[in-house]
Amino acid sequence: MILRIVAVFLALMSVLSVSQAQEEFPYQVPRTEHGDPDFQGVWMTAFITTTERPAGFDSLVVTAEEAAEFAATFQSNFVEGNTDPEFSWADSLQLTKVKGQFRSSVIVHPEDGKIPYSQAGGALAMEVRRLFVEGVDGPEQRPLAERCLGSFGYPPMRSLPIEIPRLIVQNKDNLVLYTEDAAGYRLIRIGAKPGTEDKRRYEGYSVGNWEGDTLVVETTQFRYDIPQRLNVGRPVLISEDTKVTERFTRVADDELNYQFTVEDNTLYSEAWSGEFSLNWMGGKTYEYSCHEGNYSLPGILRGGQLQAAERASANPD
Repeated sequence: MILRIVAVFLALMSVLSVSQAQEEFPYQVPRTEHGDPDFQGVWMTAFITTTERPAGFDSLVVTAEEAAEFAATFQSNFVEGNTDPEFSWADSLQLTKVKGQFRSSVIVHPEDGKIPYSQAGGALAMEVRRLFVEGVDGPEQRPLAERCLGSFGYPPMRSLPIEIPRLIVQNKDNLVLYTEDAAGYRLIRIGAKPGTEDKRRYEGYSVGNWEGDTLVVETTQFRYDIPQRLNVGRPVLISEDTKVTERFTRVADDELNYQFTVEDNTLYSEAWSGEFSLNWMGGKTYEYSCHEGNYSLPGILRGGQLQAAERASANPD
C-alpha cells in the first residue's frame, strides 16, 4: 500500500515538473538571420472542420470522442458512399486541432459559429449560391473554382477537407505565401505603408508588422467585381471596403497558429473572426496541374440548361 502511494506521488510530481518546465521555458521560436520568427518551409492544412459550425455542435471546443464521431459520420457519408472505383480519399479525416484542442468550426466569433451577414450581405450570399446552381447561360457565370482560379490562400485563408500544402518564403522585407489548391501567391510587405495606389487586386494589398513573435497582417484594396471567395458552405464575401486582419504565430516546431478577423459594415452586421493551425509538412511543393485536361465546362453549361428546361416544362406558369 505504501509503495502504491509513493508511486502515485512520484507520478504526480513528474506531471507537475513537466508543467512547471513548460511555464519556465516557453517555446523558443526559430529565427531568421534578421532575427525575425522563421516561418519558412512547407506547411499544410488537412481537416474536415468547416468555416461555420455545423448542426450537432453546441460549442467551439469539442472532446476527442465528439471529434471521432463527427469524423466517422464524414467517412460514412462522403467516402464509403462513393461509387467511383477510381476514387480514393487519402486525406485527413479529423477536425482541426488548435493548440491541442479539437474545434467544431473555424469561426471563433460570433459565439454561434456563423457568418454574421448583414441584410445586404445575406441577399448577396443567396445570389452567389443561386448562380452556382443556375448560372449556366455562359462561362462568365461559373465560379472561379471550376477553372482552378482564385485560391484558398487569399485573405482570409480557408481550407478544404483535403491536404493543402502552403509554402512560406520570407526575408526581412517580404513574406510570400504560396497555396497549392487552387494555386495562388500572396505577397506580404513587412513594415510597408498601407496601399494607396488605385489598382485593386483579387487578393488585396497586404502589409505586415511584427508584434513580438506574431506577424500581424492587414489587407485592404480588394477587387469587388468578384465578391465571393472559395469556401465550403456559405460564401465568404469581400467588397472594396473589406479589411482583413491576420495573425501568424509559430507556437511549436510543427504548428503555425493562424487567426483572422473580417470587417465590412456593408456585408456583415459585425466583425467576425476565425482560427486554425497549419501543421509542418516539410519537403517541397511541386507544379500543380489543377485544370490540365479539364474539358468539363461545356458539359456543365449544357447539363444546367437541360435542368432549367426541365424545371420550366414542369412549371409552365
